[in-house]
Amino acid sequence: MRQPPRHFAPRLRPWALLILFLLLCGAALPARAAQSCYAQLTGLSQVTPVSSYDPFASLLPPTYNTVTVQYLAGSNCTFGIGIDTGLWGSTRRMLGLTGNWLTYDLYKDAALTQRVGDSSTGNTSNLITGSVSNGRNSQTATLGFYSTVPAGQLVGSSYYFDQVTVTLYQLNSAGTIVAIMDTAIVQVRTTVRTSVSATINVGGLRTTLGAATANVDFGELTTGASRSFDLEVAGNTGYTVTVQSQNGGQMVNSAANTRIPYSMTVDGRGISSSGTATLNYYSYSSLDRHTFVIVMGDVTKVIAGTYTDYLLMTVTAN
Repeated sequence: MRQPPRHFAPRLRPWALLILFLLLCGAALPARAAQSCYAQLTGLSQVTPVSSYDPFASLLPPTYNTVTVQYLAGSNCTFGIGIDTGLWGSTRRMLGLTGNWLTYDLYKDAALTQRVGDSSTGNTSNLITGSVSNGRNSQTATLGFYSTVPAGQLVGSSYYFDQVTVTLYQLNSAGTIVAIMDTAIVQVRTTVRTSVSATINVGGLRTTLGAATANVDFGELTTGASRSFDLEVAGNTGYTVTVQSQNGGQMVNSAANTRIPYSMTVDGRGISSSGTATLNYYSYSSLDRHTFVIVMGDVTKVIAGTYTDYLLMTVTAN
């Protein structure tokens, strides 16, 4: 008996399916323009946002830095310069030999509103842009950017460093990156100086040391009366405190030519009030507080009147 003919579904061979898949995938990829010009970076090897950073100083003006693009060959060249965030992650910062971090940043404008970035951010608007060509006066272009260190960073005195990669891109008329033309490794460096800041705190009223006179008022004097004040010191190094009494540890009534002796302690330790007392502190923190206590001597045999003394206090970074 003859069997009826069987009909088989056509099958594509595996290699045919693979080729079809690759062809379909290839058709979905956009074409990228070829590099049409060539240029290189020159003139930038180091950025110094501030030569010597003082943690207690106000914000210094930003430092202006320049980089030059040199035309090499090809058509007229529109370019963008990108700068990455450095060695230490997504935030620009320098590492000190003390292990502290000092943040800094780079900007396109002196007002510090437009950060310099790189193409990795997905936005070419933060590139520094320009153009060069084979023309007599257009073969080089020098552009600038600003570097700054924010004020108020209380970090250890040390040398601080970072390293950034500067990349030169060819851009098309739409501002899109066509190719990388050159890269350069640039050092970022600064030094943090030793610095201290001191404040006198009398009953919650604070006065910056050296800016004005602070008053400790005893009111009506009695034997053994005491008053206190705090010396608050912030710094990035050890420091020395000197205390000198103008009247040799005595309250003086100049009109009556009479005197009342007093004693003084700091942090519970007696110090000389008759001459110059020197206190050395070898450790430091964001805020050290030293409490001075003045105790009045015998007032039973003195003439009524106003008695004063002046303490000259100096805090010096070691």
